[in-house]
Amino acid sequence: MRGNTMRMAWRGLWRHPRRTILMVLMVAFASLVIIVMWGVIDGFMMSMTDAQVAVDQGNLKVRAQGYEEDPAPEHGLTPEAVAVAESALAAAGIEKSAPRLSVYGMVKTAYGAAGIEMRGIDLAREPKVTTLPAQIAQGRGLAGPGEVLISEDLARRLDVRLGERIVLLAQADSGPQSIAVTAVGFFASGIPTLDKNVLLIGLADAQRLAVWPGATEIVVSLPRTQKAEEVAATLRAVLGSSFAVRSYMEANPLLASMIKMARIEMLPIMFILALLAGFGVANTVLFSVIERTREFGVMIAVGMSPKRLGRMVQLEALLTSALGFVVGGTLGYALLLLMTRGITIGNTWASMAGDFALPAKLYAAASGQYLLGSLMVVLMTALLAAWYPARRAAALQPVEAIRET
Repeated sequence: MRGNTMRMAWRGLWRHPRRTILMVLMVAFASLVIIVMWGVIDGFMMSMTDAQVAVDQGNLKVRAQGYEEDPAPEHGLTPEAVAVAESALAAAGIEKSAPRLSVYGMVKTAYGAAGIEMRGIDLAREPKVTTLPAQIAQGRGLAGPGEVLISEDLARRLDVRLGERIVLLAQADSGPQSIAVTAVGFFASGIPTLDKNVLLIGLADAQRLAVWPGATEIVVSLPRTQKAEEVAATLRAVLGSSFAVRSYMEANPLLASMIKMARIEMLPIMFILALLAGFGVANTVLFSVIERTREFGVMIAVGMSPKRLGRMVQLEALLTSALGFVVGGTLGYALLLLMTRGITIGNTWASMAGDFALPAKLYAAASGQYLLGSLMVVLMTALLAAWYPARRAAALQPVEAIRET
């Protein structure tokens, strides 16, 4: 019986192919837009966070309490505090961490000067935590003291060439300090704010420049199986109030709120698209029911139950929506797969993001959950859209329906 109803519904669809194709295209468009928007929003947000975590920030940072309010080296971690923090990290099973010492000052060449963050890194451990020291566009990476790695952007601004000596200046508690270093390589991170504002030197050089034997932070990289917020909470409990431990998202609450809001804002967009597609399906199915009133009256008269007739009308709507989803879902997912290769937005647009530091290339996400979510929306919309037309068809009186012209 159900097979017969399905066959009748399928045949009913193609009695008016133009109308059916119109419904299929409406549902296909809604499905495509839902899938693509979902993947683009998720992917772009993940691109922002993944780029920052992998290239620059790490999954979490351990700092001295109060350093963020006044980021001077003397408010950072003492050598003893660094040892305590690293012992806690080792006890927690964290294998990838690296101390840093950030000094804010000036880089000076024969052709100009610029304010800069001079980041002292552990040459052996930093490459295991972030990828910035390895993103060499020209020259080589840091190999020892007296060397500096600067961005291609900074090298152009200050007219620095490989092998040239530049001077780094900073203000320490004991007075102005300076060191001369050699530019051994130029990096290109793809993150405009990073390329403009940071240079890399060895940790020992940074300690000499800041006249500070410790570090300003310890950066931690975690495997994907570990949640940074949970690890940060565990470390906070172990280290106590003298330390500030924050995951990347905890340190960037505005970005976290932005990601959450972007996902919430997807809901009304999905609702509006589903409403438009549902309205089109409902309108077309209702018109079909009105147009086939006499036909339905004959079907009831020869023995089809009103309930079965209503189910047939609902099946027509579901089949149409399923066809639309197959078309739209296939095209939408294919488009997402294409966009997972990356979309170059360029440094100009990326720099407009300010503190969020967008990478110059963004990636969409492709996941089966987008297809499943879109399918659920489409089918639920189809059922709701077909409810009134199906009820109208089931309520037909055979004699009156047959007399309908």
